[in-house]
Amino acid sequence: MKKMLVFTAILLVSAGACRKGAGEIPSGTWNYRLMVNGAPIGRAVVTNRIVNNTWVSTTDMEMDAGYIKNTSRQVITETLDFKPVKMETHNRTIQNGQVSEVKTIATFTGNTVALETGEGKSTITVTKPFILEGNYFMNELIRNEFKPGTIIRNHIYEPSVDTEEPVLVLVKVLGREDVSINGKTKNLIHLGFSIENLKNIDSYIDNDGITQKTVITMLNNRLELVLE
Repeated sequence: MKKMLVFTAILLVSAGACRKGAGEIPSGTWNYRLMVNGAPIGRAVVTNRIVNNTWVSTTDMEMDAGYIKNTSRQVITETLDFKPVKMETHNRTIQNGQVSEVKTIATFTGNTVALETGEGKSTITVTKPFILEGNYFMNELIRNEFKPGTIIRNHIYEPSVDTEEPVLVLVKVLGREDVSINGKTKNLIHLGFSIENLKNIDSYIDNDGITQKTVITMLNNRLELVLE
């Protein structure tokens, strides 16, 4: 479940932006319901805006599955051409009465990462080129006009998965499908995501690029995020 939540945040930030014209990724806020196996267990709020000539993308999530409760906030700061500046993550989990809190701050200078965690501070040099899970993927999809068959790939830095090795992410435009959203059928663009060995990730966006629904299937769990 923890790994599922990590990648849920990635998908929300990567595909949460919208556009009003070619090449534009305007500021905005989106609210999502979070469900597991059809049962509502929480919500997520995504904000994307330009601050001091940088993109700042924030994801707040709350989850209550009974045996586990989780609140998290992730703030991604990147340049306007999607170069990493800073990543801040705050995560609080209550499981079986035990409380754990994790705060991670990664500051980037080129391929050098100054990483602060509960275990201390370290400086890491990442050999592969990488981005953060901000606006890069949506910008490339817009540039390619969501053409079916388009594949966008890049490595993202995600210290909760690996502090030294970036994670390969691929996004493919699969075409259009009719999808039920809050009891209404909408004709949406279907995006397929591949992240490491996590399979069956599907996101459905409208003509403006706004994510209407994301579905992640992992083991026996089906996690859904639906735009309110």
